[in-house]
Amino acid sequence: MRRWKCIISMLFAFSMSTFSHMAHADAPIFLAATNPPAGFEELSGTQQSLVDIYFGNRYIGSQLASFSPGIIELPNPAELVRQIGNLNDPTLIVSTLTGELNSHANLVCLTDNSQNCGILETPVAGVIFDESRFRVDIFINRRFMLTRAADVRKYLPPSDAGFALMQNFSAAVSGSTAEGSDNSYTLNGLTMAAWEENSLYWSWDYSDTNHFSVNQFYGQRDFEGLEYNGGLLSTSGFGLNLTSDQPMIGLRINSSDNTREDLDFSGGMPVEIFLPTRGRVEVRKDDRLIDSAFFEAGSQQLDTTSFPSGAYDIEIRILDESGNLISTETRFFAKQSQIPPIGEWLFFAETGRVVNREADKALPELTEQWLTRAGASRRVFDTLAATGAVAINNDDALMEFGLYHFGYRYEISPSLMLADNGSKGFTVNSRLTLGDLSLSGNYRRLWHDEPIDNDVNEDGEEIPGLFGNAFEQHSVSASMPVFDGSLGYRYSLNQSYDDNNEEQDPTRTHSLDYRRTLFRTFDYDGDITLSLSKSGDTEIGLVSFSFRYREDRWNFRATPRAEVSKRDGVTDSSERLRLSASWDDGDLLDGDLRFDAGIEGGTGDDRMDGSVQYANRYGRASFSASHTRGDTSNTTSWGGSMSTSFLTDGDVFALGGEERAESALVVNLDGRPGDVFDVKVNGQRRGYAIAGSPSIIALSPYEQYRVSLSPAGETLYSFDEREKTVTLYPGNVVTLDYEAIPLQLLFGRLLFNGEPLEGARINGGLYPGSTDDIGMFQLETRSDVGNLQVELDNGWLCQLPVKPLDAGYVLQMGSIDLADAQCAPLLEGQLAITKRDDVDQ
Repeated sequence: MRRWKCIISMLFAFSMSTFSHMAHADAPIFLAATNPPAGFEELSGTQQSLVDIYFGNRYIGSQLASFSPGIIELPNPAELVRQIGNLNDPTLIVSTLTGELNSHANLVCLTDNSQNCGILETPVAGVIFDESRFRVDIFINRRFMLTRAADVRKYLPPSDAGFALMQNFSAAVSGSTAEGSDNSYTLNGLTMAAWEENSLYWSWDYSDTNHFSVNQFYGQRDFEGLEYNGGLLSTSGFGLNLTSDQPMIGLRINSSDNTREDLDFSGGMPVEIFLPTRGRVEVRKDDRLIDSAFFEAGSQQLDTTSFPSGAYDIEIRILDESGNLISTETRFFAKQSQIPPIGEWLFFAETGRVVNREADKALPELTEQWLTRAGASRRVFDTLAATGAVAINNDDALMEFGLYHFGYRYEISPSLMLADNGSKGFTVNSRLTLGDLSLSGNYRRLWHDEPIDNDVNEDGEEIPGLFGNAFEQHSVSASMPVFDGSLGYRYSLNQSYDDNNEEQDPTRTHSLDYRRTLFRTFDYDGDITLSLSKSGDTEIGLVSFSFRYREDRWNFRATPRAEVSKRDGVTDSSERLRLSASWDDGDLLDGDLRFDAGIEGGTGDDRMDGSVQYANRYGRASFSASHTRGDTSNTTSWGGSMSTSFLTDGDVFALGGEERAESALVVNLDGRPGDVFDVKVNGQRRGYAIAGSPSIIALSPYEQYRVSLSPAGETLYSFDEREKTVTLYPGNVVTLDYEAIPLQLLFGRLLFNGEPLEGARINGGLYPGSTDDIGMFQLETRSDVGNLQVELDNGWLCQLPVKPLDAGYVLQMGSIDLADAQCAPLLEGQLAITKRDDVDQ
């Protein structure tokens, strides 16, 4: 109402002014005055009107505001501040928005394409009032806006499993006809009992040489970033680069990355941006877009999960909803998963008694040696982390300090170790990229002032200590693209010391290789490799070609090569050719079948080999054999392996699994026996399920999976197509129940005395159907439905038999004249659906 009053007043004033000018044509056109002309007093005075109020281009309410030229007053700023939210000092903002406010009319955008308008930079808070649209936009300085955290989940959700028992079996056998060779076999087992996030882990093996042996036996809990272990386990930690891990009976607690979901995010520097209005944020690296997202106005932390690792500059562009650029800035960004997240500690602590593994004993022998190790790491700056670790046993103690720093195209990680017995060590690893040239190097050195003298047990056997013999190792490698190929060089040195701390002859190795793709098409490709290497007094030069051809499920390869070697001053050369073929079933079989065969000949011995691998829902097996024919003897070698699993959750017992893993799904498919469904995990096929028996899908622990089913054949089914979410921890077994009902599509035409039957209702399908104006119908039914019923206008029911399909799921029923069908009046309680088994009887 107030708006209409203003408009009428303006029109009245304009008409009066025009009339006055016409009546006094000789009067001056402009008159100097300190007061508004007659009729304009109301426009220059204070007015009231209902205005729409926005923050960040988001509507937050309407209020009856008072305004005059250049000034506006809001009646209830507290309510507006409450609607905005995410403020660190709302009282100050309310106070700033109370009373008369500058309307900043000069910042109103007159058109959608106007530049340098619509944005107010204010020390605390302010508004832009567009009187022509009765719109108020509120702006608040970013210092008073709370930063909205990125929507990234930190920890893996709790387990979806209850109690479960899992037993993994694997076996390997090998043999040879060579003189003095014996057949060998080993049976490995991994037994896991689990309840939710807690598990009991037992690793054992049985072989022809060691018989039965227990490797590990411990309890474990890993949840929300903390891991606890207790029992027979192997030491494990970080920051101890010059002492080896040892088996022990003890306890360990450590921070864990297994249950962290945000490592790709928390490993990077936080990136916070401020949007004065709702809009889009683009992030670019080397002028390539790496992230884009829409946000509401205010301070926002970006989700850097998809940002590449490394240290580099990023360009942040903020655009409004119309795509107009608001601001752009360049920032340094660093991301590295090898160092702790900002503001967090990584740590481990373990203690126990060291054990010795005996070849002829099932359980390891407990020694008198106690071992305690601990370490901690923290990010000091955005690109620098520091690590400290200690290790103490009955005789010695050591401490090691290390740093890790990365920057633009480089990283370096030095560490220094000092021991109470005078031993010391130093390591450094580094990497550098200069344009197309990539360089890397590492150096490791352990010094002893005197020979290491470890304790011995009652049987005279040495008890492992913190150190081995002194040594020196270093290597350098470089690679770069050359002539559409890759050129690489590597140098390494290994200097060892004996038990008396005396220097042994060092081993130096140089190698230079060049690889290039000669051609590549959809079916064909060819590569060439040139290499030169030297180790000690041996020098070798090699050139080889690789030609591949692919057709359907077949792959063929030819690999000719020539080698020249020089050993102890004697030069030798050889030329050989290998031809091989492989076949993969693809989706031909329910399981996975692969076959490989090859022959090789030329200078020296001739060889023929082959292998076959097969995996299905019951497990995996492989077998390989090789026959070598020489000048004086023939040798045949062979080997085989298999793996399977048995598991139960107390209700379901299942055997098999295409892959071996420490957790699994059991898919119970209720349907027509023998029907096959693909099991998709995170959108990818990971196995298959057969109706009528439980099927195992082995999956890695510490993951949340999206699981769904899809028919493996061309039959139509009614089943739950929705994705189910499952969270697995070590030893977990989760059972998913599905029902798959085979369906068929029926097509036909109904007639009565040769005339199309229009509007007849058909029962017996998943949903009732009806005929169209020419009598045509389409109906989706269960595959075991053997009879349909047609309701006529006179209330009669006609029986329509359905013949079973020999193949497929589409049944063309043709034209059916109901004058010849079995029809009768509708009786109370009469069934509308009859299964085929009942009809056959």
